[in-house]
Amino acid sequence: MRIRKLVAVTITVAVIAAGAFVLMPSEREVVDGRFSGAYRLADGSLVTITPSTPTRLRMRHLDDGQVHSLYYDETNSFDAAAGFSSRETVAYGQFRFSDAGVVTGATWEENGTRSQIQRIGLPSDDVEFMSGELRMRGRLILPEGEGPFPVVIMIHGSEDYSAVDYYHLPYLLAAKGIAGFAFDKRGTGGSDGEYTQHFPTLAGDVVAAAELLKSRSDIDPSRVHLAGFSQGGWIAPLVAQQTDIRSILVGFGCAVSVRREDRWGYVKRLQDRGFGTSEVALADAMNGELDTILDSGDDAAWDRLFTLLDTHSDEDWFHAVSGSDSLLGIVIEKSTGSGAFLVPEVAWKMYFDWKRGDGPDFNRTYEPRVTLSALDTPSLWLLAGEDTSAPTYETTAVLDELSALGKPVEYRVYADAEHGNVLFEEDDTGERTYSRYADSYLTDIVDWVVLQSRSTGSSTGSGSDGTPRAIAKCCGGPDRPDLNTAARTLP
Repeated sequence: MRIRKLVAVTITVAVIAAGAFVLMPSEREVVDGRFSGAYRLADGSLVTITPSTPTRLRMRHLDDGQVHSLYYDETNSFDAAAGFSSRETVAYGQFRFSDAGVVTGATWEENGTRSQIQRIGLPSDDVEFMSGELRMRGRLILPEGEGPFPVVIMIHGSEDYSAVDYYHLPYLLAAKGIAGFAFDKRGTGGSDGEYTQHFPTLAGDVVAAAELLKSRSDIDPSRVHLAGFSQGGWIAPLVAQQTDIRSILVGFGCAVSVRREDRWGYVKRLQDRGFGTSEVALADAMNGELDTILDSGDDAAWDRLFTLLDTHSDEDWFHAVSGSDSLLGIVIEKSTGSGAFLVPEVAWKMYFDWKRGDGPDFNRTYEPRVTLSALDTPSLWLLAGEDTSAPTYETTAVLDELSALGKPVEYRVYADAEHGNVLFEEDDTGERTYSRYADSYLTDIVDWVVLQSRSTGSSTGSGSDGTPRAIAKCCGGPDRPDLNTAARTLP
């Protein structure tokens, strides 16, 4: 049947970077970075503005996670829409510039009321550093005042774009007294090398960044923190094994293996569409054959997979899995979609074996629980309860085990959030429109880093009155003691 001849090419394309599926990096974009920074609104609240595409800006509000998209023109006027991608205008504005051409703020007009936005004067330093033989591009955003400052190093997800151009958290942290450092992943933006998703290689680049920062007089080498997002949650513990780190923050990452993370994509899809354990078991059987092909290239596994696909290709659950955030979902979608082409099975098997090569695949064999159990570095995990990419409740189970062993791990689950800790609305077809961040997500990040920077590096910190305060009770600050208990409550 046709599907038998199409699936091999799909596997070949999809599994080369198994475990994190992204587009390969494109040519270097020209990004307008004039507006990037932290700003104060008229009511005193803090926002950041950074590019979200080469032609659109994104405004993020610290206090409540609200998001605006700013569409600006050659006159530096903008229309503001609520959410990540809406075009429905809710406010208007105009950026202001100094005589030297530097953005100083903006006017904001909403519902007939005009107010002023003031840009915060945060020093920045564009730097280059070496990771092995590769030159890496980075940017350090510093707080106002005198250092040395604590610093947070941003660890990329699986994206292929420039962190220096697009990341907003360094500005947010600097506005709250914490230096923020972002660098372009190898093979992206202004950094040398080839794009990769090999965890030890990427961890080595972060270690190189940490050593650079520790050598600077404006950075406190004893207060270097990591913030890893998505795939970065796997990489951060590997970094902490190699250099002294004060704390780790993980956003929507995993404490389980790449295999378990990948499986969750189709399991979540089946659960959301009302299928049960029998359909999950059938999908698991197909996925098991994909695992065998990835791990050994066993020719018999190809035949077993082809047979399973032929047997179930007309069933509802099979089509539900198609397009889910998983290798199996990609294989089903591409091998049954329009525009696919026929190639003899044996040719694709040979091509796959050549591309897979003989080297060990660290990512697929990596067990983050083992790495985490060997660390005593405090960590906070901020996770999404409706994550379609990462198995949040498998991760929390691991974190509970580590906590029971006395490891300083904490977590919070935002019950209604998707990957990215973003909230959404869902239409009748299941299509999601993303509106904003979970209410306290950004403040939770800031509170954690501020707390850990004030602590002595042990499992306790000090409150504003100087009294000891257990980390387990303080992640949200003295006015938000519910953070830890909320983390242990499933939706």
